[in-house]
Amino acid sequence: MSVQRLIFFVLSALFFGSSMMWINAEFNPKWVKYQKEYYAEQAEKTELLFAAATSVKEKELLGKRLAAFRKPTYEVKQILLKGDFSWSKRQNGNKVDRCTTCHIDEEKLKASHPNTKEFPVDIYGCTVCHGGIGRALGVEMAHEGMFYHKRQMEQRLVNAEPMFEFWSELATLTPEEADPNNRIEMGDFRKYSITGDKAIFVGSQKCIKCHKGLTSPHVERWQRIKFKTFERVKEAPDYIAGNEAYRKSCLKCHTTGYDEATGKYSEEGVTCEACHGPGEVFSYFMDIGKAPEGQKIAKVGTFGTPYNICGPCHHSRGHEMRLKFFQERGASDEWFFPQHTTPYKTGVSEKGGASSKSLPKIY
Repeated sequence: MSVQRLIFFVLSALFFGSSMMWINAEFNPKWVKYQKEYYAEQAEKTELLFAAATSVKEKELLGKRLAAFRKPTYEVKQILLKGDFSWSKRQNGNKVDRCTTCHIDEEKLKASHPNTKEFPVDIYGCTVCHGGIGRALGVEMAHEGMFYHKRQMEQRLVNAEPMFEFWSELATLTPEEADPNNRIEMGDFRKYSITGDKAIFVGSQKCIKCHKGLTSPHVERWQRIKFKTFERVKEAPDYIAGNEAYRKSCLKCHTTGYDEATGKYSEEGVTCEACHGPGEVFSYFMDIGKAPEGQKIAKVGTFGTPYNICGPCHHSRGHEMRLKFFQERGASDEWFFPQHTTPYKTGVSEKGGASSKSLPKIY
């Protein structure tokens, strides 16, 4: 055999071999293997449940589920992300996460990400926290530059910039509001840490420990006035009477770090983190000697007393629930504001009409 023929034979074999590998990877990709394993496992579990089922309705439901697992459709699963485009104008975003094509087991994902209710994956996807290339379907490319666990995510915080980039990305991915005045900004996401978990409230005492000397006028004034707002709430007769609906309506504005889902809060009163946001990240920078980086984060969204900080509580109709409460109870009851020592009549007669004395102004 001549040298030319040998070279041609070798090159042809290499070309044929690489072509077969490409065809196999194209028509039998790894993600199909993962989905086959998942559906086989689910079919096995469902068979056991079907065998143990006693009612006809339960067997019918499990039978349908079993049939779907035995003959599944293998497909690319993806989360379309809004990006810089406008969903209200029916514009598709240029970002997509296809991680769930391989990571198909939703129960496992929920178990490893217990805070998905607070951090909706169907809006923000996976790569916003984990990094990597969301569009890729191959393992190596998809996991390029990925942060596998929380410790790796937290190690990114060498300065404030990764935190700002993360918050900005969340603002970009969030569907726009119908009202153009309700513009979503980076500061709206201070409740999230770099891991996507809810940031932790560290408490005002941790702040005051240093700032009582550094910014004493501001701290002293705030302690004297805003820290004590919940004390005024406690003095209200409807609070003392044990009206839980009234008490709950007070917590959102008169406490710091209130969580509506759990009914818990970090501190009574409007303390440092009510305006500056949860202190987990910026206090971390303070503790490791990077105070300027911590200051950058603590000041996000607080300049010029913006509406998204003050507006949710400081609006003219915030206390109308007090008016409704006393109107429902009738004219025989008395109520007062904590700053006053003299009780006021409700100004509503027993028949529902206005009496000669009108209601006091509600602040």
